[in-house]
Amino acid sequence: MKIKRRLTIGYVGVSIAPYYAEKYKVREKAVAALKQYGDDLGFDVVAIERPILTDADAATAANELQDSNIDLLMIQNAACSMGEQLYPLLDVAPRIGLWSVPDPSLEGEVQLSSFVSMNHYASVIKRYFRDRDMPFKWFYGDADSEQFRARFTVTARALKAAINLEHTRIGWIGGISPGFVGMLFDEVKLRERLGVHVESLDLAAVVKRAEAVDPARVATSVAEIKGAAAGIAVSDDSAFDRVTRFYLALHDVAQEMEFDGLAVQCWSTIQQLYNIAPCMAYSWLGSEHDMPVSCEGDVPGAISMHVLNLLSDRKGSSTLLDLAALDPERQAIQMWHCGVTPRHFANEDGIRWVDHVTLGRNGSDGPYGVAGDQVFAKQPVTLTYVSEDAEHILVVKSEVVDHPSKGFDGTRGWLSKTYLNGEPIDIWDLVNTFTVRGLQHHFAMGQGDVTRELLELAAWKKMQLVEPVPYADYLQWDGVNV
Repeated sequence: MKIKRRLTIGYVGVSIAPYYAEKYKVREKAVAALKQYGDDLGFDVVAIERPILTDADAATAANELQDSNIDLLMIQNAACSMGEQLYPLLDVAPRIGLWSVPDPSLEGEVQLSSFVSMNHYASVIKRYFRDRDMPFKWFYGDADSEQFRARFTVTARALKAAINLEHTRIGWIGGISPGFVGMLFDEVKLRERLGVHVESLDLAAVVKRAEAVDPARVATSVAEIKGAAAGIAVSDDSAFDRVTRFYLALHDVAQEMEFDGLAVQCWSTIQQLYNIAPCMAYSWLGSEHDMPVSCEGDVPGAISMHVLNLLSDRKGSSTLLDLAALDPERQAIQMWHCGVTPRHFANEDGIRWVDHVTLGRNGSDGPYGVAGDQVFAKQPVTLTYVSEDAEHILVVKSEVVDHPSKGFDGTRGWLSKTYLNGEPIDIWDLVNTFTVRGLQHHFAMGQGDVTRELLELAAWKKMQLVEPVPYADYLQWDGVNV
């Protein structure tokens, strides 16, 4: 996955002369730690390292920082600070971090009184500057403390995703699949709220490009793709050639047009144009190129996958799934799709390349290849979906678990131990929430738990969380009973 812009975090430490920020080297320690965090987490630091003791000092520092394109300004109350020192600093960056540190002793003469001033600054921003509606996050602790490290790391990862979303380009190829009107979106609102740009492309043009790919290049890729499989059960071997050509065409288009993700209609036009099920192409783009590809032309799904990729430090893309089955007795849900998930999700049995599990099976036109077949390995996972043109976001933490049933053929796994917005939720309450709220039936799933980062991203981007609707036997109509 390509990070298009590095995060830039600014720092300034304010205090007043009667206190002892210099004696305890509060600023020096803070700047050194931030620079180390920058090396570890991949962001740049722009710091004012000298003492800022007056409102005039603060105004000068603000002017120096103004042109540094700072994404988050960490305003540290290095010791007790005056409210006037805050005012010019609020013009430096669109987001503020307020940082206080503990006093070196909890008795005797107060040395720093940092926390009192941080609390004061929070009140000033929320009340005196209420019209700005400026988001801020508070931090407490020495820079090397576990408390600070955990809280700050979440912020750095969430903001990396936030600023890169503002440079995101999604290729929308072929529109949506028939009847999938729930996935339609307002491009203007997506751009306003997230900064995402969507570009429409003709599916027939991509197929034409696939047909023109150099045969030698196709043969090399076919051998690589087949070699990665635990087994192959495709009725028509020529489908491997066509799907691989389609994969290479999608890859080249994404590279040339600098797309961060693709939303591609996988039925029914592609079967008419090229006689394939393109699932393997999407799977391979995800596993080998970190490229999120949503099926059925689901643009919000592609954005949701890209969000998970931005928040994760793992190699390989997330995937897009349906909630296909329930096992209430085991508090489990089966997440499934018909063959698109990248192979790094698989358990020790690996991935098999097979005919598509549904397309063409009850007619004279199939079967179609090539799709993936795999059972997911046990692992923590995160589910999300950016919905209502990025006004809402789903945040679910869960785990892939062992289950006596392997699940439906395709790419799938059973999930349990589920949390919504950080709180445990019963399976009936979960599916009731999805249904009553009318969520789109796709769910982006990524490896690992990045729900804290997702929740923070939602706050910075002012997206509303999908709130739970407890299961009941009576009608629950969103806006009436909910």
